[in-house]
Amino acid sequence: MNLKGRAPTLFVALALTATGLVIAPGAATATTAGLHARPGAPGKPKIVRIKTNDHRVKVSDTRFRPGVTEFRITKAKHRGSAVVILESDNLSKAFKKLGVALSGGQGSADAMAAFDRLVTIYGGGNRGSRWQVKLSSGTYYAFDIKTNKLTPIKVKGDRRGARMQHPDSTVVAYQKNGLNQFRTDGPLQGDWVGFENKSHEIHFLEADHVAKSTTAKDVRQGLKSNKDPKWIRPGGFFFDVQSPGIKTVHYTDVSYSRYLLICFMPSEMQDGVPHAMMGMWKLVNAV
Repeated sequence: MNLKGRAPTLFVALALTATGLVIAPGAATATTAGLHARPGAPGKPKIVRIKTNDHRVKVSDTRFRPGVTEFRITKAKHRGSAVVILESDNLSKAFKKLGVALSGGQGSADAMAAFDRLVTIYGGGNRGSRWQVKLSSGTYYAFDIKTNKLTPIKVKGDRRGARMQHPDSTVVAYQKNGLNQFRTDGPLQGDWVGFENKSHEIHFLEADHVAKSTTAKDVRQGLKSNKDPKWIRPGGFFFDVQSPGIKTVHYTDVSYSRYLLICFMPSEMQDGVPHAMMGMWKLVNAV
């Protein structure tokens, strides 16, 4: 895996076809969904299962009440499929801006900032992913970045009283001296890992399994090199993009002893510079 040449893969396919957004056939619409919102079980998060294929994003329930919602991606035809939950009043404009941002040319940082203002993203993942997030009343979209298909979700009614799963460990994205960074509340552990975005930009969390001996010097050299680092090992986990102010909790496998936390989203401050090149990475141990 070449660190230096990495680009954020989450929205690349989408940015290339930003005007081709397709609402899945038969999906609920913002004008008709939510008239009879379905309750979740008392005291428990609302569970919403998502399946994707070439033709649609199938959501188990497109109308439910506000509160803690647990999304589970149970099936995806394509290996590269990842589904995110997002909210926007102008998706076409938002992803046109993202296309400019991912180009890395002049004005890409401003375009990334404009995209950030036009959407709110509530996390996501690929097949097998499972995460919880709090949703307020509104219209959301389950979006497959591989097929460019989306399905609207209407959240409406009285808030449910369920609480979010307490994380066993937490990763926080934040800013210090104008630079995006990661911090943790200790070693990674347990089955549930929280991801909280306290910065002013959009981030994802990539956790690469690395050799126990990997040092900060190794990472800095890897980010400067065009070669694949020898200290990267198979395995790890990935929490998809989420906006500032959003907190998610993910069910995941933290079974290795050392990880590199890193984010490659484009900067909103410097044209063509991903966050990792500005220092947004952290080596952490797991227990």
